[in-house]
Amino acid sequence: MTKKILIIALAKDWTGISRLPSGLKRAGFEVAALCPKDSYLSKTKYLDHLMTYPIFTYTRSKVIYGLILAAMVRFDADIIIPGDEEALLAMQNLSRTLKHIPGLKGFAKSLRKFIAPEQFDRIVLNKSRLVEGCGQWGVRVPKNVRINSVEEAIKEVPSFGYPVVLKFDFGYGASGVSICRHEEDLRKGFYKYSKAGFAARAKEFLKRTFFVVQESDEASISLQQYITGPVGQVPFVAKDGEVFAINPMLKYKTYPGETGPSSVNRGIDNQEVRKAAIVVAAQLKYSGFGSLDFIVDEKTQDAYVIELNPRPIPPSHFSGELCAEDLCVSFYKGVNGMPTENPPFRPFTVALFPNEKRRDPQSPYLTQGYHDIPIDDPELLAALDR
Repeated sequence: MTKKILIIALAKDWTGISRLPSGLKRAGFEVAALCPKDSYLSKTKYLDHLMTYPIFTYTRSKVIYGLILAAMVRFDADIIIPGDEEALLAMQNLSRTLKHIPGLKGFAKSLRKFIAPEQFDRIVLNKSRLVEGCGQWGVRVPKNVRINSVEEAIKEVPSFGYPVVLKFDFGYGASGVSICRHEEDLRKGFYKYSKAGFAARAKEFLKRTFFVVQESDEASISLQQYITGPVGQVPFVAKDGEVFAINPMLKYKTYPGETGPSSVNRGIDNQEVRKAAIVVAAQLKYSGFGSLDFIVDEKTQDAYVIELNPRPIPPSHFSGELCAEDLCVSFYKGVNGMPTENPPFRPFTVALFPNEKRRDPQSPYLTQGYHDIPIDDPELLAALDR
């Protein structure tokens, strides 16, 4: 019954994935990781096997493809999970290459087993394409258009009205998102994310030659309707489009800034966003951990899906003792063919470590609610608390 999971991570300073092994071990998995040396993920005691690489020899170069293959041979995992978007991108690119090489097609199938099928690569890592897809599948989404120039963005603004949200369509952890309240914000934001100019184009050419990057038409910028209201997350686990567990929550506090990662989350019982997760997973034939981001309109209470995180998010490791639906345990049961449960909703408030402490060292949520500190994982605790 025990299955081996390999987590592939490329982001050295991404804190959230470091907590997932504890949840996977609690569920019954054997857990291995390929990650940068001295990354947060490398510090957790809940890894049965660890393979690291010096970040200065890699820095997102195509060397990672060889490292992934080496890790697959070494660990012989049943399940491979991307720890961040760049890891997923590397897995997608590598699987597309390996399927054409005799003798290596099995590796391509292993990489694909717990990520979305290849026909959805252009959707799961592109925010505007995902929103377009959701609109076609009957999921409520804000107005969203892709733009190619700042002049085009300014021309589109009257149909949105300020403020608007400017998004670079490949990014995670709230990177590549700007709220623009007037034209000056819009111009600054577009310049920040665009690749105009000779120097930018030359840099892009070198990146595409030597580094792991998305397809050129995926590195786009979109303009999205701004909706006033709380932002939420819908972490879920699935296999081949069948959802095993869903755990909706609101990002009650965020850091840094209003578009930053969550620092305090509150569980909610919202059937609209639960249905959205089921629909999106089914349409994408999704496997593994994922999460939808959404906004609840403060006037109408309608929930608008704004993007997909196609990998585990920090709350993915939460136990059933905290929030009723344990994603890790449900995943273990689901992939082993065991029946999964849908327990009744139980409200919860949790301060995420170390983000809430960084936001406000005197925050009342550090003592009044549940503070998710890895006190049983001392080396990871010390690394996160620096």
